[in-house]
Amino acid sequence: MKKILSLILVFVAVMTLFCSCGDNKPGESKPIEAAEYTYVILEDNTAKITKYNGTTNVVELDIPSSFEDVTVTVIGAEAFAGVQTITVVNFPDTITKIEESAFKGSSIKKAFMHRSSITEIGAYAFSECKNLVQTDMPATLTTLGERAYHYCDNLKVATFRGDTANIDKFAFDACPKVKLYVKDTMQNVISFANTYNLELDIAEK
Repeated sequence: MKKILSLILVFVAVMTLFCSCGDNKPGESKPIEAAEYTYVILEDNTAKITKYNGTTNVVELDIPSSFEDVTVTVIGAEAFAGVQTITVVNFPDTITKIEESAFKGSSIKKAFMHRSSITEIGAYAFSECKNLVQTDMPATLTTLGERAYHYCDNLKVATFRGDTANIDKFAFDACPKVKLYVKDTMQNVISFANTYNLELDIAEK
């Protein structure tokens, strides 16, 4: 009887542990609501936006740099995916990463990241953004992920502020109007464009 009771107690303890974890990813807090955003706290005590909840049309959205003194560093996977109420997005200097499909299929026309500290734009981050005509990437960017701008068929201006070393070969797939704006010192980006027959606008340093 004691053995059975012990087994039951162990089972209950294990189930309690699993239930307390919920759907949270390792190293992330439970979701927190703040105005038009849902976010989680990461292991480094910074915030990741996991969902944009705004329903009112916004011509120009300034992504917040913090929530209650917690610095925002990451735009989470699919956080703005499918959102049809935003035209222009400005990224603060605190953002260091945009995860996969973060803005996929959204209505944005312009994405201004040049003031941010983003090092990685994830796979499909801006894919299928049919209205997107301009994107301005920061000097800190080292990785432009798989099909990041896939099927942005109205994208015309893609400005690189730094010599991004890792650019997926399909980053601008199905973007027939795109031109990459670079400086003549950005040999990585220039080589990428030449390899995949993308139009370039090269400015002197």
